[in-house]
Amino acid sequence: MALTPEMMREKIKAAVAVQATPLNRNGSLDLGGLRENTRFLVDRCAGKRLVLVPTGSTGEAYALSDAERLKVIETVIDCAAGRLPVVAGTAAAGTEHTLELSRSAQQAGADGVQVVLPYYHVPSEEGLVRHFLTLADALRIGVMIYNNPVVSKLWMAPHLMVRCSQHPNIVADKENISDVTLYKAMRDAVDPEKMAVLCGLGDLQFAYTAALGCPGFVSWTANLAPQLSLDLLEAADACDFHRVREIVARTGRLYEFAGACARRRGRDPWILPGFASGHIYVGILKAALELVGLAGGPVRGPGDDLEAAERAELQALLQDIGLI
Repeated sequence: MALTPEMMREKIKAAVAVQATPLNRNGSLDLGGLRENTRFLVDRCAGKRLVLVPTGSTGEAYALSDAERLKVIETVIDCAAGRLPVVAGTAAAGTEHTLELSRSAQQAGADGVQVVLPYYHVPSEEGLVRHFLTLADALRIGVMIYNNPVVSKLWMAPHLMVRCSQHPNIVADKENISDVTLYKAMRDAVDPEKMAVLCGLGDLQFAYTAALGCPGFVSWTANLAPQLSLDLLEAADACDFHRVREIVARTGRLYEFAGACARRRGRDPWILPGFASGHIYVGILKAALELVGLAGGPVRGPGDDLEAAERAELQALLQDIGLI
């Protein structure tokens, strides 16, 4: 049985693993690999503060058909078997399409849905709020707003997030603003009893927001190193910032590598200059999963896979930081 929104509001204060979608070499879904990857996380983290998010940006949701997205969601829910919460990425550009995907995820047994701000056409403030309230009214499970200006061309400001937080089914904000002062403004505005404001930008950014009382963070590196993510969360809860620095010194090297790979392709790194970098992190994650013995496969267009030399460089890096 799926978690109630009230339960999800607490469970989401966690390390949130945004899962990759493994593909076969011909580009089809590798559902066997997805099961393997999910079991890896469940076996190591069941009963701990980890949440699974399939079919988000890291899962290349934009490049999957609706049928493929639902199949991935169903597979993860089946493998998790209630041992870890599953929050399905169900965003689309329009409200009705998003609602259709969200209802399908709810029917499949998801504990919640992650919905990025409407994209392509930028809505008005009222249209933005109405989008999420419409979803929340129609669903019985928790909604996590994905406040990501990089992909949506807009940012839901604190006064609008406060309005959304009044709805009992809207439980969290995956906050992707890179300015820590704006993150603080959001945390200060929103009642933490109504909505958890998470760090959406990964381990490195969490090291900054943790000092402001951030209750959890979203991580792509948790796909292959979930214990590091859990250790980071525990260290932040204990205000052990020496330990926080030790952990991000390891995972942060993957962000540095992503920035280097992006610059080779003529892109400017985004989020944190010199560290994170556009879409190439998905190719890095998929290669890293294969290097640690899990399932990855190619990236769907228009994304990039790693070159052979970059893959060798990544293997050496993973060995150096103790992940293989």
